[in-house]
Amino acid sequence: MSSNVIEMREVDKSFGKHQVLSGLNLMVPEASVFAFLGNNGEGKSTAIRMMLGLLEFDRGTVDIFGLSIKHKRLQILQNIGCLVDSPSAYPNLRAHEFLEISCLLKDLPKKEIERCLGLVGLSDVKRTLIAQYSLGMKQRLALAHALMGNPKLLILDEPTNGLDPSGIQEIRSLIASLPRETGATVFISSHQLDEVEKIASHIALLRGGKVHFEAKLDEFRNLQKNELMVEVDDIGLANQVLRGHGFETQIASKEQLFVSGVLAGESWRINQLLIETGVRLFASSFTRISLEQWFAREISVMEGK
Repeated sequence: MSSNVIEMREVDKSFGKHQVLSGLNLMVPEASVFAFLGNNGEGKSTAIRMMLGLLEFDRGTVDIFGLSIKHKRLQILQNIGCLVDSPSAYPNLRAHEFLEISCLLKDLPKKEIERCLGLVGLSDVKRTLIAQYSLGMKQRLALAHALMGNPKLLILDEPTNGLDPSGIQEIRSLIASLPRETGATVFISSHQLDEVEKIASHIALLRGGKVHFEAKLDEFRNLQKNELMVEVDDIGLANQVLRGHGFETQIASKEQLFVSGVLAGESWRINQLLIETGVRLFASSFTRISLEQWFAREISVMEGK
């Protein structure tokens, strides 16, 4: 049996003449926090709807827990919790009343309500009408609903949307802990890449209807080169000198130059080379490329900018 909870193979999907997905292959390992990245319009939501059986695909296969979503949808959904699109709930109900419906549908004990509300920090407002909830509170309630029954797979689309910084940190910690504490697999789509980098174990970048890049986060970090940013008075001379000494450079502006593949201990050498050549050095800053920076650059390269 496969160790992948989600397997999408050669999946195509078009809406009229517009092809959204083209030969999409995606493998999501068990007990991972898998981040699905990509700009709006790239097909992330379309792929998620296919995983849930809400949308048919034109070609290919989509298996969840080793079962075909086409033929075993109800059996699969019994073990999935999901948060897709904007949170919705009955505004004239209270949180505990809303989650009681889930208990009835899933044949769960009512103590599950208290557990899930506690996980998302809503225990103190469980008797407040949902109509009085802020967007962030509604997002927490939707997440509590997704957590009911300890699902094997959580599919979360922008789970921290509308939350304040404190709420984001709490939900981030909760998501990161789920594979370790419950064995659940978390599939998350988010634009908040700095948050994703703190919790994900795997990442995949969707572009042009297929996965452009996929890796464990540790592997991704090993692939990324550290860089040194220098600000100088003569960008042309600085670029020539550094390239002459074998450094990989990229001119960012009339005064700013990026030097890739730099070890922390090499910064002084680069600075010294520039100064000895007569280049006036205004600033020098060493940094490790973040997921957000990498994503922006990958998109720029693919768009030919």
